[in-house]
Amino acid sequence: MTGYMNSANDRDYFVLDAVPGSIYDIQLSGVKGINCSIVIWKGYDEPKLVKWIDDNRKSSPERFANLSATGGTYYIEILESDRDPKKENRETPYELRVKAREAISEETEPNDSKEEAVPLTPDREVTGFFSPAYNRGNENKDNLHREEDWYMFEANLASDSPALADATLSGVYGVNSVLSLYDDDGDEIEVSDNGGVGEPESISGAGIQKPGRYYLFVASKGYASNNDEPYTLKVSLREHDPGTEMEKNDDFDSANTIVNNVITGAINSRDDQDVYLYQVSGSTLYRIELRPSETMDAMLAIYRGDKEKIIDINNGGRGKKEAYPNFFTDANFNIVVASKSSAGTPGEEYVLSVTPFMNTDNQESEPNNELSQSNRIPGTVMKGFTSYKGDKDFFLLSYKSRVKEKFEIKGVKGGQIRVSITDPLGYITKSVDVRGERTVTFSEMIDKKGYCIVESVAENYDNPYTIILGGGP
Repeated sequence: MTGYMNSANDRDYFVLDAVPGSIYDIQLSGVKGINCSIVIWKGYDEPKLVKWIDDNRKSSPERFANLSATGGTYYIEILESDRDPKKENRETPYELRVKAREAISEETEPNDSKEEAVPLTPDREVTGFFSPAYNRGNENKDNLHREEDWYMFEANLASDSPALADATLSGVYGVNSVLSLYDDDGDEIEVSDNGGVGEPESISGAGIQKPGRYYLFVASKGYASNNDEPYTLKVSLREHDPGTEMEKNDDFDSANTIVNNVITGAINSRDDQDVYLYQVSGSTLYRIELRPSETMDAMLAIYRGDKEKIIDINNGGRGKKEAYPNFFTDANFNIVVASKSSAGTPGEEYVLSVTPFMNTDNQESEPNNELSQSNRIPGTVMKGFTSYKGDKDFFLLSYKSRVKEKFEIKGVKGGQIRVSITDPLGYITKSVDVRGERTVTFSEMIDKKGYCIVESVAENYDNPYTIILGGGP
């Protein structure tokens, strides 16, 4: 079908008697010097706006690749866009083409809002298009005129146990896409915005806490479109293993509880952080260890129950484990896992473990990184660890009188420490370096009170050092 823009305000209408279950590809050729747009209406007595296609500037074609017809009468309106000066062209015609095909597992346009979401069946793929580039009906100020595709699926949980949702969105040439998961209240559960132009997006292990409706949202960043290559979308549901992370757990309020002392997780984007809660049963020491994938530069932070940060740990580098070998607490605590944004790729997996010590006698208790946090040596033996780069462990030496104390220091296998003795005010009076598993013995006068400081020179987070006292009363 051909036509002309006989005036600047010319509007041409065409009738489409749609066949139910069909998909229509609507194409409008370009007209020299004219910016034409397409408006699609449905209904006879009171037509309802279906789509307004106005992607390109003057002299360029317009296209809507997948109008989903439910049957009945549609109107296709051709008019000039207000994005360029309007003018007539009685010499060059436009050409309007409408091609029909059968809909097979395909997006149903329009699905531009949650209320128009297309039903999805878990484990079955559906195809759709990033078409058109703009949606003139989208008045959201944050993403004005963005074309959005919404899908809905039902989560029918067999019991009170939560489930995990996995969703994949294929890459499409020329399009940088984003994929989001929402609950029925409109709260975002998870978002994937990791790939670049032409690359896929995926959501893994998103928490489905209760039965009901959930929504997947697909959009193009930067208003890019592709009318020829469809995307493929799929969602799957699986049972939640308590030993596996469940997104969304990005803050303290949504922290996953660690059960059986170990949990596996994944960093799903460069900005992702995973928050965990460990519930203690009494006062003791804990070894906290994070084993990342080969490409992940893992970061670990530990917080008290009142959200006070105790320590940040990032010692190992890419693919290396992180450990805090001797954390003492009598209250529940949180662990935050993240990855350095400059390293690795989304989807990096890790294993986080918390191991309680059954026998904590004569064991150093972290944090003891300054004089005010000094550990008392309960008898004649104390074992400790180098817990992070540059770690300093402080121990209080207390006697009833001035004594000459003998110190026997057993070093750290695979590491190096510096041991210093201070006067009552904390000023160092003697220092010795201990390499590897060597044993160094020395004596020093203690005027009733002093401190023993163990400083890491070369760290090893798996093997302890030992302090043995032998001369004081």
